[in-house]
Amino acid sequence: MPRKKGVPSMRYHVSGQSVVTFCGRNYYLGPHDSVEAQARYHALVAEYIANGMASPPEQPERQVDSVITVRCVTGEVREHVKTKYANNKQELERFTNLCQLLEDEYGNEPAADFGPRKLSDVRELFVKSGNCRSYVNRQTRNVVAIFRHGVSRELIKPDQLVALQSLEPLRYGQTTAKESNPVTAVDIEAVRLTAQHLSPIIKAMVRIQAATGMRPSEVCKMRPCDIDQNGTEWIYRPSSHKTAHRGKTKGVPIVGDAKLALIPYMKREPEAFCFSPKEAVEWRNAQLRKNRKTKVQPSQVSRKKANPKKLPRDRYDASSYRHAIQRAAKKAGTDHWYPYQLRHTAASVVREALGVEYAQALLGHSRPSMTEHYAKLSEAVAIEAAKRAPSIG
Repeated sequence: MPRKKGVPSMRYHVSGQSVVTFCGRNYYLGPHDSVEAQARYHALVAEYIANGMASPPEQPERQVDSVITVRCVTGEVREHVKTKYANNKQELERFTNLCQLLEDEYGNEPAADFGPRKLSDVRELFVKSGNCRSYVNRQTRNVVAIFRHGVSRELIKPDQLVALQSLEPLRYGQTTAKESNPVTAVDIEAVRLTAQHLSPIIKAMVRIQAATGMRPSEVCKMRPCDIDQNGTEWIYRPSSHKTAHRGKTKGVPIVGDAKLALIPYMKREPEAFCFSPKEAVEWRNAQLRKNRKTKVQPSQVSRKKANPKKLPRDRYDASSYRHAIQRAAKKAGTDHWYPYQLRHTAASVVREALGVEYAQALLGHSRPSMTEHYAKLSEAVAIEAAKRAPSIG
Protein backbone atom coordinates (compact mmCIF):
# COMPACT_ATOMS: atom_id res chain seq x y z
CA MET A 1 0.00 0.00 0.00
CA PRO A 2 1.60 3.33 -1.07
CA ARG A 3 2.38 5.83 1.65
CA LYS A 4 0.28 8.96 1.88
CA LYS A 5 2.00 12.13 0.77
CA GLY A 6 2.77 14.46 3.62
CA VAL A 7 3.76 18.11 3.75
CA PRO A 8 7.55 18.53 3.31
CA SER A 9 9.38 20.32 6.08
CA MET A 10 11.54 23.39 5.71
CA ARG A 11 15.21 22.55 6.33
CA TYR A 12 18.67 24.12 6.41
CA HIS A 13 20.76 24.27 3.22
CA VAL A 14 24.56 24.60 3.18
CA SER A 15 24.14 27.95 1.41
CA GLY A 16 22.69 29.31 4.65
CA GLN A 17 19.19 29.42 3.23
CA SER A 18 16.03 27.57 4.14
CA VAL A 19 14.94 25.08 1.49
CA VAL A 20 11.88 22.91 0.92
CA THR A 21 11.44 20.16 -1.64
CA PHE A 22 8.17 19.48 -3.46
CA CYS A 23 8.07 16.49 -5.81
CA GLY A 24 11.85 16.45 -6.21
CA ARG A 25 12.11 20.18 -6.88
CA ASN A 26 13.96 22.46 -4.44
CA TYR A 27 12.70 25.92 -3.52
CA TYR A 28 15.18 28.29 -1.85
CA LEU A 29 13.35 30.56 0.59
CA GLY A 30 15.94 33.00 1.92
CA PRO A 31 18.08 33.21 5.10
CA HIS A 32 17.41 30.12 7.19
CA ASP A 33 14.53 30.40 9.64
CA SER A 34 13.99 34.08 8.89
CA VAL A 35 10.48 35.54 8.99
CA GLU A 36 10.52 35.94 5.20
CA ALA A 37 11.60 32.32 4.69
CA GLN A 38 8.84 31.04 6.96
CA ALA A 39 6.25 33.17 5.17
CA ARG A 40 7.36 31.91 1.75
CA TYR A 41 7.32 28.34 3.06
CA HIS A 42 3.73 28.62 4.37
CA ALA A 43 2.63 30.20 1.08
CA LEU A 44 4.16 27.35 -0.94
CA VAL A 45 2.64 24.73 1.36
CA ALA A 46 -0.82 26.25 0.88
CA GLU A 47 -0.36 26.11 -2.90
CA TYR A 48 1.03 22.56 -2.70
CA ILE A 49 -2.04 21.33 -0.79
CA ALA A 50 -4.47 23.25 -3.02
CA ASN A 51 -2.76 21.72 -6.08
CA GLY A 52 -3.47 18.17 -4.90
CA MET A 53 -0.04 17.55 -3.32
CA ALA A 54 1.76 18.55 -6.53
CA SER A 55 4.50 21.14 -7.04
CA PRO A 56 3.21 24.72 -6.74
CA PRO A 57 2.61 25.91 -10.32
CA GLU A 58 4.45 28.88 -11.79
CA GLN A 59 6.63 29.41 -8.73
CA PRO A 60 10.38 30.12 -9.19
CA GLU A 61 12.87 27.91 -7.41
CA ARG A 62 14.73 30.95 -6.05
CA GLN A 63 12.00 32.33 -3.82
CA VAL A 64 14.59 34.51 -2.12
CA ASP A 65 14.53 36.78 -5.18
CA SER A 66 10.76 37.27 -5.01
CA VAL A 67 8.91 39.93 -3.01
CA ILE A 68 6.61 39.15 -0.11
CA THR A 69 3.22 38.45 -1.68
CA VAL A 70 -0.29 38.46 -0.27
CA ARG A 71 -0.04 34.65 -0.30
CA CYS A 72 2.96 34.87 2.05
CA VAL A 73 0.93 36.93 4.53
CA THR A 74 -2.12 34.65 4.38
CA GLY A 75 0.12 31.59 4.71
CA GLU A 76 1.46 32.97 7.99
CA VAL A 77 -2.07 33.76 9.16
CA ARG A 78 -3.28 30.25 8.34
CA GLU A 79 -0.67 28.82 10.70
CA HIS A 80 -1.36 31.45 13.35
CA VAL A 81 -5.13 30.84 13.52
CA LYS A 82 -4.66 27.08 13.83
CA THR A 83 -3.34 27.74 17.33
CA LYS A 84 -5.29 30.87 18.20
CA TYR A 85 -8.67 29.40 17.28
CA ALA A 86 -7.97 25.74 18.01
CA ASN A 87 -11.06 25.70 20.25
CA ASN A 88 -13.19 27.95 18.06
CA LYS A 89 -14.10 26.14 14.85
CA GLN A 90 -16.28 29.00 13.59
CA GLU A 91 -13.53 31.64 13.77
CA LEU A 92 -10.97 29.21 12.36
CA GLU A 93 -13.16 28.58 9.31
CA ARG A 94 -13.89 32.30 8.98
CA PHE A 95 -10.22 33.29 8.74
CA THR A 96 -9.32 30.27 6.60
CA ASN A 97 -12.01 31.25 4.09
CA LEU A 98 -10.86 34.88 4.10
CA CYS A 99 -7.28 33.78 3.44
CA GLN A 100 -8.51 31.66 0.55
CA LEU A 101 -10.44 34.63 -0.89
CA LEU A 102 -7.39 36.90 -0.71
CA GLU A 103 -5.22 34.21 -2.31
CA ASP A 104 -7.71 33.70 -5.15
CA GLU A 105 -7.99 37.43 -5.86
CA TYR A 106 -4.52 38.81 -5.03
CA GLY A 107 -2.35 35.83 -4.02
CA ASN A 108 0.66 36.50 -6.27
CA GLU A 109 0.59 40.30 -5.98
CA PRO A 110 3.05 42.08 -3.68
CA ALA A 111 1.57 42.43 -0.19
CA ALA A 112 2.79 46.04 -0.13
CA ASP A 113 0.42 46.85 -3.01
CA PHE A 114 -2.70 45.83 -1.10
CA GLY A 115 -4.10 49.19 -0.02
CA PRO A 116 -7.46 50.75 0.85
CA ARG A 117 -8.75 50.58 -2.74
CA LYS A 118 -8.22 46.83 -2.98
CA LEU A 119 -9.71 46.43 0.49
CA SER A 120 -12.73 48.36 -0.77
CA ASP A 121 -12.95 45.97 -3.75
CA VAL A 122 -12.92 42.97 -1.39
CA ARG A 123 -15.65 44.61 0.67
CA GLU A 124 -17.74 45.08 -2.47
CA LEU A 125 -17.48 41.31 -3.06
CA PHE A 126 -19.05 40.77 0.35
CA VAL A 127 -21.87 43.19 -0.50
CA LYS A 128 -22.56 41.58 -3.89
CA SER A 129 -22.77 38.17 -2.19
CA GLY A 130 -25.91 39.40 -0.41
CA ASN A 131 -24.42 39.83 3.07
CA CYS A 132 -25.87 42.35 5.51
CA ARG A 133 -24.05 45.58 6.35
CA SER A 134 -22.91 44.57 9.84
CA TYR A 135 -21.47 41.28 8.52
CA VAL A 136 -19.70 43.07 5.66
CA ASN A 137 -18.08 45.48 8.13
CA ARG A 138 -17.03 42.62 10.38
CA GLN A 139 -15.45 40.68 7.50
CA THR A 140 -13.66 43.81 6.33
CA ARG A 141 -12.21 44.29 9.83
CA ASN A 142 -11.06 40.66 9.73
CA VAL A 143 -9.24 41.28 6.44
CA VAL A 144 -7.47 44.22 8.10
CA ALA A 145 -6.63 41.89 11.03
CA ILE A 146 -4.92 39.53 8.55
CA PHE A 147 -2.61 42.32 7.43
CA ARG A 148 -2.14 43.45 11.04
CA HIS A 149 -0.63 40.03 11.70
CA GLY A 150 1.64 40.62 8.69
CA VAL A 151 2.86 43.80 10.38
CA SER A 152 3.50 41.93 13.66
CA ARG A 153 5.61 39.41 11.71
CA GLU A 154 7.51 42.27 10.04
CA LEU A 155 6.40 41.15 6.58
CA ILE A 156 4.82 44.50 5.72
CA LYS A 157 5.31 48.05 7.01
CA PRO A 158 3.10 49.58 9.74
CA ASP A 159 2.18 52.45 7.36
CA GLN A 160 0.24 49.96 5.24
CA LEU A 161 -1.92 48.96 8.20
CA VAL A 162 -2.67 52.62 8.92
CA ALA A 163 -3.72 53.06 5.30
CA LEU A 164 -6.06 50.04 5.42
CA GLN A 165 -7.64 51.29 8.64
CA SER A 166 -8.45 54.58 6.92
CA LEU A 167 -11.28 52.89 4.99
CA GLU A 168 -14.46 53.93 6.79
CA PRO A 169 -17.05 51.25 7.63
CA LEU A 170 -20.34 51.13 5.75
CA ARG A 171 -22.88 53.41 7.45
CA TYR A 172 -26.61 52.92 7.82
CA GLY A 173 -28.46 54.32 4.80
CA GLN A 174 -25.24 54.94 2.85
CA THR A 175 -24.79 51.56 1.16
CA THR A 176 -26.63 49.04 -0.98
CA ALA A 177 -25.88 46.31 1.57
CA LYS A 178 -29.03 45.11 3.30
CA GLU A 179 -29.64 45.60 7.02
CA SER A 180 -29.74 42.62 9.38
CA ASN A 181 -32.94 41.74 11.19
CA PRO A 182 -32.68 42.36 14.95
CA VAL A 183 -32.79 39.29 17.18
CA THR A 184 -36.10 39.19 19.02
CA ALA A 185 -37.55 37.07 21.79
CA VAL A 186 -39.40 33.93 20.70
CA ASP A 187 -43.00 33.32 21.76
CA ILE A 188 -42.87 30.81 24.63
CA GLU A 189 -45.91 29.01 23.18
CA ALA A 190 -43.99 28.36 19.95
CA VAL A 191 -41.20 26.83 22.04
CA ARG A 192 -43.65 24.55 23.86
CA LEU A 193 -45.17 23.37 20.56
CA THR A 194 -41.70 22.69 19.16
CA ALA A 195 -40.68 20.78 22.29
CA GLN A 196 -43.33 18.15 21.56
CA HIS A 197 -41.30 17.05 18.52
CA LEU A 198 -37.86 17.13 20.15
CA SER A 199 -35.84 14.24 21.55
CA PRO A 200 -35.59 14.26 25.37
CA ILE A 201 -31.97 15.40 25.07
CA ILE A 202 -32.70 18.48 22.95
CA LYS A 203 -35.83 19.26 24.96
CA ALA A 204 -33.76 19.31 28.16
CA MET A 205 -31.29 21.70 26.50
CA VAL A 206 -34.13 24.01 25.49
CA ARG A 207 -35.58 23.97 29.01
CA ILE A 208 -32.20 24.82 30.52
CA GLN A 209 -31.50 27.60 28.05
CA ALA A 210 -34.93 29.17 28.49
CA ALA A 211 -34.56 29.08 32.27
CA THR A 212 -31.01 30.48 32.35
CA GLY A 213 -30.61 32.70 29.27
CA MET A 214 -27.37 30.95 28.34
CA ARG A 215 -25.86 31.12 24.88
CA PRO A 216 -26.47 27.98 22.77
CA SER A 217 -22.77 27.07 22.75
CA GLU A 218 -22.66 27.20 26.56
CA VAL A 219 -25.55 24.74 26.86
CA CYS A 220 -23.90 22.38 24.38
CA LYS A 221 -20.66 22.28 26.41
CA MET A 222 -22.17 21.45 29.80
CA ARG A 223 -20.37 18.72 31.78
CA PRO A 224 -20.98 17.45 35.34
CA CYS A 225 -17.52 18.66 36.38
CA ASP A 226 -18.51 22.22 35.41
CA ILE A 227 -21.48 22.27 37.81
CA ASP A 228 -20.65 23.62 41.27
CA GLN A 229 -22.98 21.77 43.66
CA ASN A 230 -21.38 22.94 46.91
CA GLY A 231 -23.81 25.77 47.72
CA THR A 232 -27.54 25.85 48.25
CA GLU A 233 -27.95 26.47 44.50
CA TRP A 234 -26.12 24.84 41.63
CA ILE A 235 -23.82 27.14 39.62
CA TYR A 236 -22.62 26.24 36.14
CA ARG A 237 -19.13 27.60 35.50
CA PRO A 238 -18.32 27.10 31.78
CA SER A 239 -14.74 26.07 31.07
CA SER A 240 -14.86 28.35 28.01
CA HIS A 241 -17.23 31.12 26.99
CA LYS A 242 -17.46 34.15 24.73
CA THR A 243 -15.70 36.64 27.02
CA ALA A 244 -13.19 34.28 28.68
CA HIS A 245 -10.32 35.83 26.65
CA ARG A 246 -11.00 39.11 28.45
CA GLY A 247 -10.29 37.51 31.82
CA LYS A 248 -13.95 37.37 32.75
CA THR A 249 -15.37 34.43 34.71
CA LYS A 250 -18.96 33.34 34.41
CA GLY A 251 -21.38 31.59 36.75
CA VAL A 252 -24.85 30.53 35.60
CA PRO A 253 -27.39 29.63 38.33
CA ILE A 254 -29.10 26.27 37.71
CA VAL A 255 -32.37 26.46 39.64
CA GLY A 256 -36.01 25.55 39.18
CA ASP A 257 -36.90 24.02 35.83
CA ALA A 258 -33.28 24.16 34.64
CA LYS A 259 -32.18 21.98 37.56
CA LEU A 260 -35.02 19.49 37.03
CA ALA A 261 -34.08 19.20 33.34
CA LEU A 262 -30.37 18.73 34.08
CA ILE A 263 -30.49 16.16 36.92
CA PRO A 264 -31.03 13.07 34.66
CA TYR A 265 -27.97 14.01 32.60
CA MET A 266 -25.59 14.39 35.54
CA LYS A 267 -25.26 10.61 35.95
CA ARG A 268 -22.17 10.16 33.79
CA GLU A 269 -18.41 10.61 33.90
CA PRO A 270 -17.52 14.07 35.30
CA GLU A 271 -15.80 15.20 32.09
CA ALA A 272 -18.33 13.66 29.68
CA PHE A 273 -20.70 16.07 27.96
CA CYS A 274 -24.21 16.05 29.39
CA PHE A 275 -26.01 16.13 26.04
CA SER A 276 -24.86 13.49 23.59
CA PRO A 277 -25.95 13.15 19.92
CA LYS A 278 -25.21 9.45 20.23
CA GLU A 279 -27.84 9.11 22.96
CA ALA A 280 -30.29 11.09 20.82
CA VAL A 281 -29.75 8.67 17.90
CA GLU A 282 -30.27 5.69 20.21
CA TRP A 283 -33.50 7.22 21.51
CA ARG A 284 -34.73 7.89 17.98
CA ASN A 285 -33.97 4.33 16.87
CA ALA A 286 -35.76 2.96 19.94
CA GLN A 287 -38.82 5.10 19.11
CA LEU A 288 -38.85 3.85 15.53
CA ARG A 289 -38.64 0.27 16.74
CA LYS A 290 -41.36 0.86 19.31
CA ASN A 291 -43.74 2.36 16.74
CA ARG A 292 -43.05 -0.33 14.14
CA LYS A 293 -46.27 -2.04 13.04
CA THR A 294 -44.80 -5.16 11.42
CA LYS A 295 -42.86 -7.94 13.13
CA VAL A 296 -39.09 -7.48 13.38
CA GLN A 297 -37.33 -10.04 11.22
CA PRO A 298 -34.18 -11.79 12.59
CA SER A 299 -32.02 -10.04 9.97
CA GLN A 300 -33.36 -6.67 11.12
CA VAL A 301 -32.71 -7.02 14.85
CA SER A 302 -29.50 -5.06 14.43
CA ARG A 303 -28.86 -3.15 11.21
CA LYS A 304 -25.86 -1.20 12.39
CA LYS A 305 -23.03 -0.89 9.89
CA ALA A 306 -19.80 -2.59 10.91
CA ASN A 307 -17.65 0.39 9.90
CA PRO A 308 -19.87 3.46 9.42
CA LYS A 309 -18.23 6.40 7.66
CA LYS A 310 -19.82 8.90 10.02
CA LEU A 311 -20.41 8.49 13.76
CA PRO A 312 -22.40 10.78 16.10
CA ARG A 313 -20.20 13.35 17.82
CA ASP A 314 -19.63 13.38 21.56
CA ARG A 315 -21.56 16.64 21.92
CA TYR A 316 -23.81 19.05 20.05
CA ASP A 317 -22.53 22.35 18.75
CA ALA A 318 -24.55 25.52 18.16
CA SER A 319 -25.18 24.54 14.54
CA SER A 320 -26.44 20.97 15.10
CA TYR A 321 -28.50 22.18 18.07
CA ARG A 322 -30.13 24.86 15.88
CA HIS A 323 -30.87 22.40 13.08
CA ALA A 324 -32.58 19.98 15.47
CA ILE A 325 -34.83 22.76 16.75
CA GLN A 326 -35.68 24.04 13.29
CA ARG A 327 -36.67 20.55 12.09
CA ALA A 328 -38.93 20.15 15.13
CA ALA A 329 -40.48 23.62 14.65
CA LYS A 330 -41.30 22.69 11.05
CA LYS A 331 -42.98 19.46 12.19
CA ALA A 332 -44.94 21.40 14.79
CA GLY A 333 -46.12 23.86 12.14
CA THR A 334 -45.14 26.78 14.34
CA ASP A 335 -43.07 29.92 13.75
CA HIS A 336 -39.48 29.51 12.60
CA TRP A 337 -37.14 30.27 15.51
CA TYR A 338 -33.61 29.51 16.63
CA PRO A 339 -31.90 28.88 20.01
CA TYR A 340 -30.33 32.31 20.48
CA GLN A 341 -33.81 33.81 20.69
CA LEU A 342 -34.31 31.91 23.96
CA ARG A 343 -31.63 34.13 25.51
CA HIS A 344 -33.68 37.19 24.56
CA THR A 345 -36.87 35.54 25.83
CA ALA A 346 -35.34 34.86 29.24
CA ALA A 347 -33.98 38.41 29.41
CA SER A 348 -37.37 39.91 28.49
CA VAL A 349 -39.25 37.93 31.14
CA VAL A 350 -36.75 38.74 33.89
CA ARG A 351 -36.49 42.42 32.88
CA GLU A 352 -40.26 42.86 33.03
CA ALA A 353 -40.53 41.05 36.38
CA LEU A 354 -37.48 42.36 38.24
CA GLY A 355 -35.81 45.09 36.18
CA VAL A 356 -32.79 45.63 33.94
CA GLU A 357 -30.20 44.98 36.67
CA TYR A 358 -31.48 41.45 37.22
CA ALA A 359 -31.58 40.73 33.48
CA GLN A 360 -27.96 41.89 33.13
CA ALA A 361 -26.91 39.67 36.02
CA LEU A 362 -28.70 36.65 34.55
CA LEU A 363 -27.05 37.09 31.12
CA GLY A 364 -23.61 37.81 32.58
CA HIS A 365 -23.32 41.32 31.12
CA SER A 366 -20.62 43.16 33.09
CA ARG A 367 -17.13 44.59 32.59
CA PRO A 368 -14.00 42.55 33.49
CA SER A 369 -12.85 45.43 35.76
CA MET A 370 -15.77 44.90 38.17
CA THR A 371 -14.68 44.32 41.76
CA GLU A 372 -14.85 40.92 43.43
CA HIS A 373 -17.57 42.27 45.74
CA TYR A 374 -19.70 43.28 42.78
CA ALA A 375 -19.16 39.86 41.16
CA LYS A 376 -20.53 38.15 44.28
CA LEU A 377 -23.47 40.52 44.39
CA SER A 378 -24.13 39.90 40.69
CA GLU A 379 -24.20 36.12 41.23
CA ALA A 380 -26.72 36.47 44.05
CA VAL A 381 -28.86 38.70 41.86
CA ALA A 382 -28.52 36.20 39.00
CA ILE A 383 -29.84 33.39 41.21
CA GLU A 384 -32.89 35.47 42.09
CA ALA A 385 -33.38 36.31 38.41
CA ALA A 386 -33.11 32.65 37.38
CA LYS A 387 -35.98 31.80 39.70
CA ARG A 388 -38.20 34.10 37.64
CA ALA A 389 -37.05 32.88 34.19
CA PRO A 390 -39.57 31.13 31.90
CA SER A 391 -40.29 27.39 32.12
CA ILE A 392 -40.82 25.10 29.10
CA GLY A 393 -41.47 21.84 30.92
